[in-house]
Formats: sequence, C-alpha cells, structure tokens
Amino acid sequence: MPRTSARPAADDPRFRVDPDAPAPAAAAPAGRQLRSTSAGDSVSGVVRDWQQQLARLERLQQQLAGLETMAAEHREACARELQPLQQRRREMAVKLVHGLVRQLDNKALSERQRAVARERVCDLAAQLADEGDAGMRTLYDRFSPRSWQDRREDAAQALRLRLEAQLGEVLMLDEGRLSPERVWRAAQERLQQARQARREQRQARGKAKASRRLQKDASAEEPSPDALAGVVLRRLYRQLASALHPDRETDPVQHQRKTALMGQANAAYERRDLLALMQLQGQQVTLAGDAGPEAERRLQAMTALLRQQVADRERERAARQTELAWAFDLPPGGVARQPDLQIHLRAQVALAQAAIVALQRDLDRLDDLAALRRWLNTPGD
Repeated sequence: MPRTSARPAADDPRFRVDPDAPAPAAAAPAGRQLRSTSAGDSVSGVVRDWQQQLARLERLQQQLAGLETMAAEHREACARELQPLQQRRREMAVKLVHGLVRQLDNKALSERQRAVARERVCDLAAQLADEGDAGMRTLYDRFSPRSWQDRREDAAQALRLRLEAQLGEVLMLDEGRLSPERVWRAAQERLQQARQARREQRQARGKAKASRRLQKDASAEEPSPDALAGVVLRRLYRQLASALHPDRETDPVQHQRKTALMGQANAAYERRDLLALMQLQGQQVTLAGDAGPEAERRLQAMTALLRQQVADRERERAARQTELAWAFDLPPGGVARQPDLQIHLRAQVALAQAAIVALQRDLDRLDDLAALRRWLNTPGD
C-alpha cells in the first residue's frame, strides 16, 4: 500500500510561496472528487495518496502564479515609492555636478580643494552616466583621466567574477567591449540553458526508466504502471481531441477558440501533464465501477506520474525565485518572497531618502564659501 502522509500538503510550509505565512484554507479540487464505490481500506489509501499528490500539484501551480503576481506588485510598489525618490535624487545630483564644475575655476579655493571638487564631479557624473545620462558621460570623460567606457569594463569584469562564483562556471562571452548588461544577459542565458539541460536530463531518465519497465513487464500478465498511466493519458487526450478538434467547427470564433485549446491539449499530452489535461476536460479521473486490483494499479500509476510533476514544479518554483532574486537585486542568498522584497524595498527607499538629504546638504555648501572649503578639505566626506 502506498505510504500516505498524516500532514496535509497545503499545511506543509515547504509548499508555500511564503513558508512563514499561515496555512490557507484547502483549495477546492479542479473537478469531481475521486471516489471509490466498493473498495476496502487498501483502495481508500490509494485514493488518499492520489488526492494528496493532486492537492500538492495544484498548490504548486497556485504558488507559481502567485510568484508572478508578487513580482508585478513589487514592480508597481517600486514605481510608486522608489522611482520618484530616485528621480529627485538624480535631479539634485545633476545640479550639484554643475555647481561643482563652476567651482573648479574658483581662485578662492586651493589647488588641492579644486582637485577634490574634480574627483567629486567624476564620481557623481559616473553614477549618473551609469543610469543613462549621456551628458554626464561626456562630462566624466572631460574631467577623468580614464574614460567612462574603461570604467564600465572594470565594473563588468567585477560583475562577471561575482556571477561566475554564483554559477560555479566561467561565462563564455563574445569578443568586444565588456559591459555590465552583456555580462548580466550572458548569466541569465546560461541559467536558462542549465535549467533546460536539467529538464531534458530528467525527461531522458524518465523515458529510459519507462522503457526498462516496459521491457521487464513485456511478458507479465499485468501491465506496467507506466503503461497504465499512458492508457489513462491517451484516453483523456482522445476525449479532448474528439471534443475540441477545430476542423469540426464551422463558426469562425469557435474554430479559433478550439484551435487554441487543441494546441494546449497537444502540448500537455506531449509532456505527460495529467493535471493540465484534466483541467482542460473539466473533470478528474474517477474509479469507475467496482474498484478492484486493476483500478488500484491504474490509480497508483497515475499517482506516480503526479509525483513526477510535483517534483518538476518544485524545481520550477525554486528556479523562478532565484531569477526574481537576481532581477530585483536582492542580497546574495536572498529569496524572492514577499517579506524579503518588502524589506529590500524599505532599505532602498531609506537609502534614496538619505541620499537626498546628503545632496541637499552639499548643495547648500555651494553657497557658503567657508562651508565649501571645509567640505573640500575632507575628501572622504
């Protein structure tokens, strides 16, 4: 008899987008519940195992959708709370740069003070140029001994080393000038390639395992679990193909709709996605008639198929969280969960607010010669 868990999957924090959040109410199944008409405790246990795996799979799909919703909400929060502060900071920084440039010819300042002012012009101009200000790029090249492009290559090399340490391999880049954007795109592409390679390896192992089972059970009276799973998948797919075939539809709107649905059914059948086929059909597999050994074996085979899909969705969820952590520039080891994103956003807002206060203080110094001298006498201030 398959082992069943005493703890519902929906209550397990490993299967939540936010493991610290309280367990939600159990989600309603996609269609009719599995039922047993005359089975004993053995079949009831098989049914419970099936329902548990199905609940886990549905929960993981909800979590994947929740990750996309969370990402969209975080982008909106950044646009609402952070971007106005960043825009104000940029405007104040540009004003400070031009004010310092005017002071470079101020004879009331010492040569050392003017040199410090030039360094601060370059620092601010480089930061603004990195954010896309072409005028600041030109100004940086005017006052810096090294070009902005050379500085970008240094930053790109530092980013490359950091990402290669995280990926555990060397990034292969085409010839040409390095830039942080090129390095970042290469890292993202390599991450996608690694995910695809792992997916193909799992599929190849699954097919090889299924082939060995079929060969082993070729002479047996009872069909193998993979063969039983294939029977149910084919049955569901053929029912969908019969109902959704677009060539049987004369109405243009319905023809287009059924073409799209049939494409989804073909893709789901190709990847052996039982849940997707069931959702397209709008019902769940039932134990029809008197439940017996054949029905139990069939359901055990389908439960094993669901377990594989659960494992795939768990890996997909972890990979998506990693991608979002990179996209939102979370600290190393950060996870794309709602609390982490909120904490990071609060930190970014605080940094932007502090930068605005500091810029205003520096702008005020431009109008006070004594304060300006004191400021330029302390290069690290």
